[in-house]
Amino acid sequence: MKAFVFERTGDPNNVLAVQELPEPKPGTGEILVRVRLSPVHPSDLHIMRGRFGRQPMLPATPGIECVGVVEALGSGVAGPAPGTRVVLLNVWGSWRELILSPAERVIPVPADLSDEDAAQALVNPVTAWVMTMVEHDLKPGDWLAQTAAGSTVGQLVLQLARSERFRTVNIVRRRAQVPDIKALGGDVVITSEDDDWGMQLATASEGKVLSRAIDCVAGRTGATVARHLAPGGRMLVYGALSSHRQTDPSAFEMPVFAPRLIYNAAAVQGWYLLHWLEVTPLDDCAAIFAKVLDRLASGALRLPPAKLHRPQNIADALRDADGASREGKPLLDLSSWAAD
Repeated sequence: MKAFVFERTGDPNNVLAVQELPEPKPGTGEILVRVRLSPVHPSDLHIMRGRFGRQPMLPATPGIECVGVVEALGSGVAGPAPGTRVVLLNVWGSWRELILSPAERVIPVPADLSDEDAAQALVNPVTAWVMTMVEHDLKPGDWLAQTAAGSTVGQLVLQLARSERFRTVNIVRRRAQVPDIKALGGDVVITSEDDDWGMQLATASEGKVLSRAIDCVAGRTGATVARHLAPGGRMLVYGALSSHRQTDPSAFEMPVFAPRLIYNAAAVQGWYLLHWLEVTPLDDCAAIFAKVLDRLASGALRLPPAKLHRPQNIADALRDADGASREGKPLLDLSSWAAD
């Protein structure tokens, strides 16, 4: 079978190659899945560059989520039956034709869900769901502040706010983004281009203090949000867009104002999906993943458009994932290898 492999870390265009590997056979308790589509996330690039929070043993195959079809069952496995369309829960190495998974991490895909949406149902939708509905346990009428509201996770949070009836204060980088976020249902939209945006944040929740926030920018933007948390408030930091493609260590720093943190007894906590998947019981993870799949199938949650790339066009997919102008989320069409 064909697979993308990197044997050392470095620039993805230099270290990634296609290799012919032996076809795997499912062992006891395992399922063999033929991969159809797998997204190219910025995190995949960070892994190949050696800069991600979890690094695989080398040589390794990139890819942290996919959609595929059950090919074969190992001994002791009752299903899903061969031919069933499935996604995998926290199984790495999906940029390949065939992948082995523990049976308990194989989840059937609803019939009404497209391959394009199923392939990217884990990383961003589950992140949005867990941070809002599990970690912050938001109820109708509660307020949540979020940075990078125009990102994929940010837009999913706005969709959840509409269905679960919590309210949002949204920080964006450019004024041109404000109408789009308001059109998506953002209650309050603030642009960090304004010199007084911190003051706007302080009064943004209609007199109700901000006790919950999520941040994927870090740097001074995240620090400003932390400074305006209510007493006992909590902010989850799940990314550092201010340091994307950055190599200067100082760019990763977040200058939190200690007196406000201390006197408000506020909490700034790192949050990482892969860590949450590791420490949460597997049955709970699977139940949430299945719930998110159902929301996507019903249209209650919607993902941005996707753009398919054949494996021979991997350079284009890597460029798109690295932040260049693109038509949609880059997905590798790994099923096309069989047709070549």
